This record gives sequence, structure tokens and C-alpha cells, in this order.
Amino acid sequence: MEKKNIKFTIIAIGILLITVFTSCEKLLEIDLNDRIPNDYAITSTRDLQLVLNGAYDGLQSGSLLGGNPVLYAELLADDAIIGNEQKLNRFGKYEIYSMTTSPQITEIASFWSAAYSAINRANNVIYAIDNNLIDDSDFDLYKDKLKGEALFIRAVAHFELVRFFAKPYDVDNRGNNTQLGVPYRLLPSFLPDSLDAPRESVEIVYANIIADLTESKLLLESAGVLSAVSTASAMASTAMLARVCFFSGDYINAAQYADEVIESTYYKLSEDVSEVFNLSGNVSNPEVIFQIVNIVTDNSNSLIDAYSRAKNPLFQTNSTLYNMYSASDLRRNLITKYFVVYYVKKYDESLLDGVSQPLNRVYLRLAEMHLIRAEANLIPGGNGNAIDAFESYNALRMRAFGDNYTPETVALNDLLDSVRNERRRELCFEGDRYHNLKRLKLPLRNGIEWNSDAPIFKIPADEMSGNSLMEQNP
Repeated sequence: MEKKNIKFTIIAIGILLITVFTSCEKLLEIDLNDRIPNDYAITSTRDLQLVLNGAYDGLQSGSLLGGNPVLYAELLADDAIIGNEQKLNRFGKYEIYSMTTSPQITEIASFWSAAYSAINRANNVIYAIDNNLIDDSDFDLYKDKLKGEALFIRAVAHFELVRFFAKPYDVDNRGNNTQLGVPYRLLPSFLPDSLDAPRESVEIVYANIIADLTESKLLLESAGVLSAVSTASAMASTAMLARVCFFSGDYINAAQYADEVIESTYYKLSEDVSEVFNLSGNVSNPEVIFQIVNIVTDNSNSLIDAYSRAKNPLFQTNSTLYNMYSASDLRRNLITKYFVVYYVKKYDESLLDGVSQPLNRVYLRLAEMHLIRAEANLIPGGNGNAIDAFESYNALRMRAFGDNYTPETVALNDLLDSVRNERRRELCFEGDRYHNLKRLKLPLRNGIEWNSDAPIFKIPADEMSGNSLMEQNP
């Protein structure tokens, strides 16, 4: 991105201070085009919350957690097939699907800029707190909460970036992943020389993500924010630590963090397997750890248009995945067989009086924690707690089969394969398959090698021209 564009987009906060006194609407609907520097604009705890709200709105973007990275992952994996080629738009999904991206791809540039915009807003909050720029009666009361949330946002955005713009973390080479990652931005953009930033190694990016999430967890625990409906919490940071450790081959810590979430008693598996995909607004579900909330005026969920049968969807699936479910598995109902076509129903459009309702995007849920705990305990070098592994595996099977569930006996040496198959059944079309294939060093769609350069996104042209230290991908 060009330096002036970054400053206009990210530094500008002043108008938020005017709007908060005249409107109760979400900050997503406010045009952030004022040029007052953040170091002058943030003068109160209220201002910190406003900027943090802006960071959440950045996460909510369809280009970020709103859904597009899920679609990109499915374009590169093997569970989804293209049902409507017209939705493979040029300078976007077509190039991603064909693995021929360039620095000029608009959708990829939007992904990059949305992520770093959210990161910069989070950095403004962190910088103001760390440098004691606030002096009001509320600051000491709320600073741990606000900084903990900002650290969570910064970690999540960097995690999404490094998984698409860098070669995958090699779990068999832990501590030595020296391949180029992404810039890990720790300072707000108004500081001198903050815009020119080199790409850190994948190892360093993951280490920074874990450090941010660890501090976030501690701060949110200190603030008493153990769980929340639609904002970061100590349990959300713990769940993210489980995910990040899992995908970086730290299976001992992955199992421990997942177990902490499971045993916290804040969450339980939803009785209805489909309910977590049909939430709207501030409605939650006991399985949801962190979600992106959508309402009618700011619906950013890009998954409905890509999957819902009523939308002539981009994606369908195939008989291979459909037949992985037994007839009595309730999750099979999330795929509709229509003659020889298999439609995905996880993100079906929801109508109320004929009006389409927004769907939230669930980013972290308890089922994933069970899958992490089960597999991380079974992989050689992990915790080796077979009891926890069986417990999590059976918990998901019990939910999946409902009244038709019968306890399943699986030989210990076969359980790992069973858990991995269960992961595919449970998390399909949630963006997991692509990253999991790379973790397991299995071929991607069409037999592409797991560590091939082909699917790795090119760094956008604006960043290449505006950052003198940036290096392009092959």
C-alpha cells in the first residue's frame, strides 16, 4: 500500500470522536476519512474503545473474518467443487483457483489491506496504553481489557495473513521455519519509519502471534473477561493459542490449551449441529467461542452467496465427501443430494417474512477444540493422553448421531486416523481443510504439493511500491 493511503485510512480517527456524540450506530457505518493523527485523537478511555471498535469492524470485513479467506481456502483444497463458474471472477477467485495470482489481484489486495488496517487500529490502542497517553478515571479500570482485546485482534489478523502469503509452517522442522512470512507490525503507522517493514520469517511470525495471544489471555483474565458473545475473551485467546500451536506442530501445548477451553465449563456442544451456522446479530450459542456478529445494515458474511443453493452458489461438493458420512450421521443433512449434484447447506440463506437475514461468522467453536485435543494427544511427541482423546472423539460422535449414537470402540492404533476423518467431516467448508492438508503434508487440489509456491498469494502491488523493505513471493 502507498504510504499516503495507509495514513488516510488508518491514522484517521478524529471523525469517530464527533460521531460518537451524535450516533449510536456501529462504527462500520462511519466514514473514516479524517486526517487527525491518532496520537492526538486518542485522549480518553472512551477514544480507546472507539478505535478498538474500528479494529473489530476491520475483522468483520468480508475481506477478512467475514468469510473470503474461507472461500480462498476452499478454492485451493479438495472438499468443494465449482458449481457456478461465473462466480469465479477475474482478478480474484479465478486466479486463486487456478493458482496464478499476481500482485494486481484486487481481492487479495483487499484481504491484505483489511488485515493491516485492523492491525494498525489495534496497535494504536496498544501504543496509547503502553505509553500512558490516557489520564482519566476509567483508564486503570479498563486498560487490561482493551489491550487484551487489541492483542487478540493483532494476533488473529497476522495469523490469517501468514497462512496465505507465506509457505506453510513445517511441523517437522519446528524452530527452524526460516521461509519468508509477513511483516509483523507492532507499531502504529503515524510513527516515523513505521511503514517500511521487512517480512519476518514464518517462525518469528508464529512466535509473535503466540506471544500476543499469551499476553492477551493474561490481561483478559485479569480484567475478568473470561468469555464473551462477540468480542475477544480469555477463552477466545486460549482457543486461538490451541489453534496456532496445533498448526505449528506444538502438540503438547495445543492439547493443553484445548483442554483448558473444554474443561472451563463455559461452552458445550450444541445439540443441533446446524444451529451454530444460523446465528444472527447478538444471538449466540453455547458452542461458540468467538464469532463475527452481523446485522442487516452491515452484513459482511460472504459465505451465503458462495454456498446457499438459493444463490446459484459458487461451491458444491462431491460424492466422496458425502459418502464419508453414514446415513444416521446428522451432519450429512448439511449436504443436500439433488440427483448427481451435492449442495452445501451449512450457510443456507435465512429468510424472515421473505427478507434475507444476516448470518454471523463463527470463527472459533468448541468442536474444533475437541478435535485439537484428540489429535494432539495421539500424535507421537504429543501428550499421549488417550483418555482425553477418546473422550473428545466420542463427544463429537455422540452429538453427530443423536438418538442413534452407540458407543464406538476404536483400537488405539486406529484412533488417530478416525480423529482425522472426524475433523474433515466436522469442519468441512469452514476453511480448515486447505491448512490441514499443508500441516499433514498431503497434496492440495489436483495433486499440487503441500509446499508448492503456486497457491501462495503474491504481495499486493501497493505494498510492494510503498514498502522499500518488502520482498515478493516467487
